Amino acid sequence: MRRLPALLSAVLAGAATTLTVPGAAEAAVPDVVGAVRNQLAKGASVKFTQYGGAYLGVRSKYDSQAHPYRFDLLQNGTLLLGRRGVVAANTTRQVRFNRYLLPLAKERAAEGDLVSQSLLAQTKPYRWVNVNNRFYSTGRLWTAGLPKGKTWAARGKRSAGATVFGDQVINIFEIATLKALIADADRRRYNLPNPAGKTPDLKVTGIYEGTITFAELYRLSPTFREVAGRRPDPSYANLVLHWYITFDRRGLPFKVASRWTTQEQKKPYSDGGAAMDIQSWGAAKPTAGPKSAQVAAVRAPAGGLPEFDDMVEVIREDARPTIKR
Repeated sequence: MRRLPALLSAVLAGAATTLTVPGAAEAAVPDVVGAVRNQLAKGASVKFTQYGGAYLGVRSKYDSQAHPYRFDLLQNGTLLLGRRGVVAANTTRQVRFNRYLLPLAKERAAEGDLVSQSLLAQTKPYRWVNVNNRFYSTGRLWTAGLPKGKTWAARGKRSAGATVFGDQVINIFEIATLKALIADADRRRYNLPNPAGKTPDLKVTGIYEGTITFAELYRLSPTFREVAGRRPDPSYANLVLHWYITFDRRGLPFKVASRWTTQEQKKPYSDGGAAMDIQSWGAAKPTAGPKSAQVAAVRAPAGGLPEFDDMVEVIREDARPTIKR
């Protein structure tokens, strides 16, 4: 398999290492679904870091100048949970290019490549806030065209879950989705010793690992359906998404990752994915939206740029950004 983006490769390698650790007796299997359901019932807050990246080879959506795109992603934030899943979110997201690819992206942007311009606009950290299913963004991609004095773009209605799970697309806070994935897992490991665990509960871990196609995930997950907007592009519908969930002694997940590649199906290939590190589960922390005086409604980025601010953009059937020649 070709190398996945650097930030994601490290975490996937870590997962493979975990699976080689000899397992202890599987006497007490943690109830992951029950543990997550309890956190939803309590209305817990979740602090997380998410990282990953993508390599997008030439394909019909983006190939008017025959440009591939490679970039990494970093996201940090807090989620507020409720009985139905994620009910609020406050996150910071950033696109990153390595030092060799950044000059190339700038060169393409100067030549009029809109995807490069969109990605470069996201290289400075920007925030997403979702409160009461209202989605707000601040950052150059979305605020460049706002009236003077306005610093937040109101992007309409969207669930808090869809605000967060556009890069790492497995929403474990959907109980039905979580149950279905675990029931169909290809590999299961319980009671794995983890000497590096920073808490007693992390001294013993477990992992579920499996696969699902984008078409199957679209049928299964309301969050993914909302993020995708429409059914996956036919060339991606049956593409296999690899996923894994690692959890502690109590059954609480502390890492969720997904990845995909088209290498076996088409050339030039594309691949991508992201991993969410859950750093803590804590008491509810209310999330406030921006002040109304700071907000203006925006339907699209200024200058005709494509949104390209989540990796589901790649598989959307209706994602056809126009690129200047």
